[in-house]
Amino acid sequence: MAVPIRVLLVEDSEEDALLLVRELKRGGYEPAHDRVATEVALAAALDRQSWDLVIGDHSMPGFSGIAALVLVRGRGLDIPFICVSGTITEDMAVAAMKAGANDWVTKGQLKRLVPAVDRELREAKGRAALRATEASYATLVEHAPVGIYRSNPDGRFLAVNSALVRLLGYESADELLGLNLSRDVYADAAERQRLLDRDTYTDREYDEVEATWKRKDGRLLTVQLSVRAVRNGSGRVEYYETFVRDVTEQRRLQTQLVQSQKMEAVGRLAGGIAHDFNNLLTVITTSCDLLLEDLAASDPKREDVDQVRKAADGAAALTRQLLAFSRQQVLTPQIVNLGDVVYGVEKMLRRVIGEDVDLVTVLGSDAGAVKADVGQLEQVLMNLAVNARDAMPTGGKLTIETANVEHDPDYAREHEAAPVSRFVMLAVSDTGTGMDEATKARIFEPFFTTKELGKGTGLGLATVYGIVKQSGGFIWVYSEPGLGTTFKIYLPQVDAVAEAGAGQAAPDASRQGTETVLLVEDAAAVRAVIHEALVRQGYTVLDAPNGAEALGIAASHPGPIHLLLTDVVMPGLSGRQLSDQLARLRPDTRVLYTSGYTDDAVVRHGVLESGIAYLQKPFTVDGLARKVREVLDRPQPG
Repeated sequence: MAVPIRVLLVEDSEEDALLLVRELKRGGYEPAHDRVATEVALAAALDRQSWDLVIGDHSMPGFSGIAALVLVRGRGLDIPFICVSGTITEDMAVAAMKAGANDWVTKGQLKRLVPAVDRELREAKGRAALRATEASYATLVEHAPVGIYRSNPDGRFLAVNSALVRLLGYESADELLGLNLSRDVYADAAERQRLLDRDTYTDREYDEVEATWKRKDGRLLTVQLSVRAVRNGSGRVEYYETFVRDVTEQRRLQTQLVQSQKMEAVGRLAGGIAHDFNNLLTVITTSCDLLLEDLAASDPKREDVDQVRKAADGAAALTRQLLAFSRQQVLTPQIVNLGDVVYGVEKMLRRVIGEDVDLVTVLGSDAGAVKADVGQLEQVLMNLAVNARDAMPTGGKLTIETANVEHDPDYAREHEAAPVSRFVMLAVSDTGTGMDEATKARIFEPFFTTKELGKGTGLGLATVYGIVKQSGGFIWVYSEPGLGTTFKIYLPQVDAVAEAGAGQAAPDASRQGTETVLLVEDAAAVRAVIHEALVRQGYTVLDAPNGAEALGIAASHPGPIHLLLTDVVMPGLSGRQLSDQLARLRPDTRVLYTSGYTDDAVVRHGVLESGIAYLQKPFTVDGLARKVREVLDRPQPG
């Protein structure tokens, strides 16, 4: 069966053209042909369609096969071109082959034409397949989701793909090809040299390494490099082939996971002891308060009780710091202006830092509001102020500032903050001794301290870190030895007006009452001191060790029960379950929950929803009385 073929004949003789066609037919081809004899006609034929073969007469009036060959090759066409001529010299053949001819046939030996055509068509088909393969690989590389490049040992890019251009933040491949890896891409030029000095690359496998690169905009990237060295016959590296993956986010998440595991370990420790410890502290602090009420102002025993009370307060503060660091502290967030918080604790801060430290506040008048626990914010300020004071043993200046700041949401996310753009900054700066890089790298670790033995727990900055993270923000530190330290805390700004009185002390209120309180507490010692404290405030107290007995008392008590004061976590019925069942018996009874457990445990028992009254252990007699009064004085809903 004849093989179809499209043949373009560059021939001035119609008769010679027919001889060529006849020879092709004898060889098993079915040629669809056209004959041209001028440069213009040849160009028009090439524009009109594609051709499988061009046969050109070497000598024609006003045109030649060599000129036709130059025109075809000048267009970048890889079409088999065979020159034919009545006579041929060696110089003519060499010139034609240099110009790009595939073969040369004399008109007197046309029997060589078909074998030459067979060979050239077969080779052209192979070249086309190779081009298609190369184009396919080039497309694969260009559209790969990872960066791919080739570089020489001097650090010059030889070839790059689009993913690498995007990874490094440039506009085009040409920009990258003008860069030097050591100077423009590696964050530290010495790091690339160290990787090269390893010389572990082979021509059989890829070596996996990690490095820190920098983008065009200066942002640092952690990249994973899969490198293969291509060597010459003498074993010297000619170039490197490298695949690049951006693992910045992956490494950040791994670091975050390690940090979370640290906090979880401390949290488990703190949460495990918090309940029992807080119950013990409640007994100690409440008993001290009751004793102080009974002792006359001149009684020498007051000093001893005061010392016990102060020690209990210190233990309670330590527990709060552990819980704050592990982000398990019970929160009561509200919309607040940071300037108001600073103003509310300014007098206390002045007493803490002493007279030899000058306190300066620069509070932005337009600083937005944040949603956070005011008590925790005050704790942050106190901890930072105490650290600043200790860093200025001979006096100095402490500056507290607030201002609105904008950050890229991606930058905020990298710092484990809420991915928003608007933040309110709280900056605390001192003129103290400062820190070196090694110290600065560890300041947020729990129990790490530079203070001498017996001074400080090493939880102050760890607490600050935990509070800021729990509030959806992040913290930045700048410090140099001898040049002081600045802590900048960024909290997400909210589109709301600060609540009235946020950050200021609550007004004094009467603690007395005559109502009936149903007290439910499984720890007998805690139940006893709370009972005594409430009775002293004028309340009638009915107490029970568990929910079942409390329901029995509620069912049999003849008079009203104004308040249920119940522990959250108890054997049998939880405080929330007790409250729900009591509501069916006495729908008008108010409820106040109390617990020594952490935030997580309280939430799991259905407390801390909006509008639910809650009192965290340990508490003072005054704090208990105020909270009870607050709950009882609330207007009844609807």
